Amino acid sequence: MAKSRKEKIRNSSTSIITIDPYSATSYKFSSNEIVENDINRSFKKNNFYVSYVMAKDIVSGTLEISRSIPESDLRDALEIKAYEDLGLDSSINYKINYAETVASASDQKNYIYDVFAVSTEAMLQNFSPLRRKISYIDYITAAPFLIGALYRKGIIDQHGGAECFIYFQKNDAFLALYQNGHYLYSKSLRYSLREINERFCAMLGERVDETTFFAMLQKDGLNTTDIKYQQQFMKLFGEIFLYINDISVYAKRYCNISQISRVYIGTDIGIIFGMNEYAKSYMGVEALDFNFSVAINSREQYIDQVHTMMILAAQLYMESDSNESSNFTIFKRPDPLSKRPVGKFLGIAAVVLLIALLYPAYQYGFGVYKMVAANFKTEKYTEVKNTADALRGNIARLTQERDAARAQLQNEIGILRVRQELINEIRGKRVDYSMKAAIVSDLITFANNNNVKIEKIAQQNNTIVLSLIGPDEKHFTELMNAIANTGNYSIKTKEIVKDANISRYRSDINMEILNQKGGK
Repeated sequence: MAKSRKEKIRNSSTSIITIDPYSATSYKFSSNEIVENDINRSFKKNNFYVSYVMAKDIVSGTLEISRSIPESDLRDALEIKAYEDLGLDSSINYKINYAETVASASDQKNYIYDVFAVSTEAMLQNFSPLRRKISYIDYITAAPFLIGALYRKGIIDQHGGAECFIYFQKNDAFLALYQNGHYLYSKSLRYSLREINERFCAMLGERVDETTFFAMLQKDGLNTTDIKYQQQFMKLFGEIFLYINDISVYAKRYCNISQISRVYIGTDIGIIFGMNEYAKSYMGVEALDFNFSVAINSREQYIDQVHTMMILAAQLYMESDSNESSNFTIFKRPDPLSKRPVGKFLGIAAVVLLIALLYPAYQYGFGVYKMVAANFKTEKYTEVKNTADALRGNIARLTQERDAARAQLQNEIGILRVRQELINEIRGKRVDYSMKAAIVSDLITFANNNNVKIEKIAQQNNTIVLSLIGPDEKHFTELMNAIANTGNYSIKTKEIVKDANISRYRSDINMEILNQKGGK
């Protein structure tokens, strides 16, 4: 059930809505930005709703259970033992969660579990105003457990040492101990911010209202310029951190830890300057601000760290199927209708009704289908027949026009052929003869100018072959250069040989006509 519900959340959730039932504040986290949220008008089924219970509402302890108990009976055994060993009131119903400790793996005889119980009556009372505005809350965890999300999201390094977290809220305060990212111990402290205000007023001997007192802490911290206030702050916070140090000493002994490496201190009204010095002085450990951010607009406004951690815890919860041990919600999102008994009943009834109506529906539907198909085909046949008749008429007309066009074409081709032959004959006489005469005239002129005689002239297409006789090679070369320089011919020869019979030189020169017009 839990897994299917989580799958539904992962597939549909668009925004994370954090809710503090004690301060009635809410924020919406979406697209890496966080903004204030109005619970009265913002409920949407596809949002993920997360809240928490204060440390003072949690009853916790470590229980040992024999490994011989079957896993199916483990929850019942732990709940019975929790009522016995943790002093739970048998007349009150509790939401009990448990998680196996790291030490359990090394114990061969018994399982060792951290067990946490929350009164369902207290939860109903705390969340009653919200339940009138929203239908369900997907994830409710305890304030000290939220710190684990800082480790699992990599915001705090898991360096292996034990770290202490102290957080003051207006209605509660708690100390939590973690080692290497794993929860070890937590305890509600008696010094909430409202209790600190009451103690301060009692020690001062006059009334300072909450709003003024918290504003003073936010602005000046513990380093106020008022001497009378400063003395009371020193006395009061010395008392507070002496008490906290006693708790931490007990926690170290309870968890078998030799020392605490770091302390983080914060409040839901923001960082109170000067508290880190008290922690370092009384606990002897480096103290850091409990101040983390997850949204890109976090610097624009102060966000209570509980809301920041709820965002991280919600992301981890949606990403995993194995962290139900930290979820105390009794206001679960309903399963899909198909997975609820009423949904299954409706499904079966629908199937039965469908089967009962299937045959008559088939007969009626098939008859309608056949009638519609017949009408459609009749209309289609009439349309196709009309089109075919029109096409046949067009084909007959076009055939006649084609035959007439072919006869006319043959007649025109005959006339064109006669005219083409006449044009070719005229061109041969008027153009080709004239061009050849001009070329021969040019060649004779070049030959005479270079003292070379033309023995024979032959023409193949655009190439003229000259058989020449000359007194020496120089006259041949000068003749060829003169012809080439006209730009009308491309000229070349393979060889120039001497004819011993006549004591003169012979050469066959190939000339390619470049300029069809010929001549100079």
